[in-house]
Formats: sequence, C-alpha cells, structure tokens
Amino acid sequence: MIKRIFHGKIGQPILNLLKQGISPERLSLSIALGTVIGMFPVLGATTLICAAVAMVLRLNQPAIQLFNYLVYPLQILLVIPFMSLGAFIFQGDPPPFSIQELGALFQQNFWGTVAAFFETILYAIVAWILVCTPLFAGIYALCVPVLKRFGPMAENNPSE
Repeated sequence: MIKRIFHGKIGQPILNLLKQGISPERLSLSIALGTVIGMFPVLGATTLICAAVAMVLRLNQPAIQLFNYLVYPLQILLVIPFMSLGAFIFQGDPPPFSIQELGALFQQNFWGTVAAFFETILYAIVAWILVCTPLFAGIYALCVPVLKRFGPMAENNPSE
C-alpha cells in the first residue's frame, strides 16, 4: 500500500515530467534544490525561496515545490539542531527551548521573535549551508543516473 501511494504521489509525477521533455539533469537539480531548500531553518520561507530559485534557474516549479513540501517534517525537526550546530560553530549559547516553544514564540510575535533570535537564526543558516551543500551534491549525483534510467530515453533504448 505504501509503495502504491509513493508511486502514485511521487514516482508517477516525476516520470510524467521526464516524458514531457524535462532532462534528467534539470529534474535532478529541481529535486535536489527542493529538498535542501525545504530544510532551510527559517519556517515559512521555503516556498518563496524555491519559487524564486526555480524562476531564476528556469527549473520545474511543481518538482521543486513537491520536494520542498515532502521534506517539511524534516525542516521542523532540524530547526533546533541547525541552531545548536550554528551555536557550536560560532561558540554561542545553544537554544534553550524546544521546537514547540519556538513555534509558540513565532505565533505570538513573529517579528519580535525574529529580532530576538536574529543572531541564532543566522548561525542556523550557516549550519544549514554547511550541512546541505554536500547533501545537495549527493542528492543530485544520485538522482541523475536514476532518472536517466527511468526516463523516456531508457524506454526507447533498453540496452543503456
């Protein structure tokens, strides 16, 4: 059942994009960027960032947003670890709260929380860059051969 859901919600849309003529490299770039941007440690910013990156790089909006949304649970889980890693890198104090407490602070006073934790957020962004740069390269390197194998060229030429 999970395999069927995965295929219907993720696998089939990707195959459809390949059949529309999107190259495996461009689709892999959309997937990798959507995944790593989706983990950006500032809640609420990833959809706009993905849209802007896709427009500038002329990538597929549905693909980049699909993977952005798929990793949303990871974004929530990784906010505090990115803040802690950033604090470690810059020898600052680790965040003394949980993700629930941080979410409540943002809901009560978004801009006040941003101002209060500006430095911590910047540290988290640096940690995100350090973690997600090699992650991006790995996802891209993994996706290209997989998408080439399942793309329309593979259907026409099974010997490759």
